[in-house]
Amino acid sequence: MGRQHEYLAVTLPGLEDVVRSEIEELIGGAARPVVPGKVRFLAEPEKAVELVYGIRSANRILLLVGEGKVDPSDLASVGEMAGWVEWSDYFDPNVTFAVRAERAGKHAYRSPEIAAEVGAAVVDHFLRRSGERIRANLKSPDVTVRAYVSGSVLLLGIDLVGESLHKRGYRVYQHPASLSPVVAYSLVRLTGWLAEVERDPSSPLIDPMCGGGTIPIEAALAAKRIPPGTWRRAEGWPFRLLKPFRDLPVEEILDRVDAGARPYFRPAILASDVSPKHVAGAARNAVSAGVQDSITFSVFSAEFLPERVDRIGALSTNPPYELRTGRRRDIEAAFRGMARALAEKLELKASAILGGPALPKFERAMSALRLEERRAVRYGGVDAAVLVYSRP
Repeated sequence: MGRQHEYLAVTLPGLEDVVRSEIEELIGGAARPVVPGKVRFLAEPEKAVELVYGIRSANRILLLVGEGKVDPSDLASVGEMAGWVEWSDYFDPNVTFAVRAERAGKHAYRSPEIAAEVGAAVVDHFLRRSGERIRANLKSPDVTVRAYVSGSVLLLGIDLVGESLHKRGYRVYQHPASLSPVVAYSLVRLTGWLAEVERDPSSPLIDPMCGGGTIPIEAALAAKRIPPGTWRRAEGWPFRLLKPFRDLPVEEILDRVDAGARPYFRPAILASDVSPKHVAGAARNAVSAGVQDSITFSVFSAEFLPERVDRIGALSTNPPYELRTGRRRDIEAAFRGMARALAEKLELKASAILGGPALPKFERAMSALRLEERRAVRYGGVDAAVLVYSRP
């Protein structure tokens, strides 16, 4: 094991505690949120590789190389802080690099200006240290530096993963309003079902509005402990170019994570939707993910859930928002049927993410249940909510 470094896990703002608990579960040690959507933790490089390959609730893992306060009215303060970072401790000047920046809050500068200022600091560092000019490549860099400015806080990190981790690789059918696997997994985790299924594999998880099947598939993959990095194993992970990771036995580390999988474990997952097309597509995605043995797919409206299931261990779903597809006259009946089934049969918790005109209808239908959590999230450019319920 090498010396410990600090890292950032990046997720949807509002799900920081899900990432924190998963990090602690996977590699041990403490993790803590620092700004919305960013969770900080300490780990050896070998543990960071395990996390890149196995984490389900994060979009990115970054090696944290700089942190400090900047002046929201002065762009030069960004460049000054970036100039303090010993960039040559992390990569060589013979690679290409790019800087991606994101900003939250009010500032006198924009994200592209932040990226340019940090990029200039990186170039200047290598000129001073080695006399070499590192080349920028904005389209397909070897190394990606990410700069996050939140209010007066600047976080500088080096991306370990490349393409976002939410792109799992198993999806062969694309639902028109597909859910991020990161959010899908988080919804399942919030119900407590993943812990319960260890004690009772027959405890059923239900998604009565399954769309393309992301929630049931992510639940099955997590229960079977199949790493989400499985579909990306052959890719050239960017962390391999970074100095703290160069001497690691990466294939051995990934083999060790793979060895923890239990593909023959069969949890009980029920997925249904009113659309035969989407159910057929979800079933194809399940086959692609290798979890078709754990999911039973059906075509029916959630309105009839009370008559179709005898037991609900937990429920997670992503109902239509009624934004892109227009108003559905049957949506309130579907919500009422779902609520009636939950009031009668729910054993653990139910979770959902939705927004738009459908959100108040859903909350009205669920009013007889106990609202455990309501998290405001911004998802897909829409103000939405993650809701968690239990039986009263």
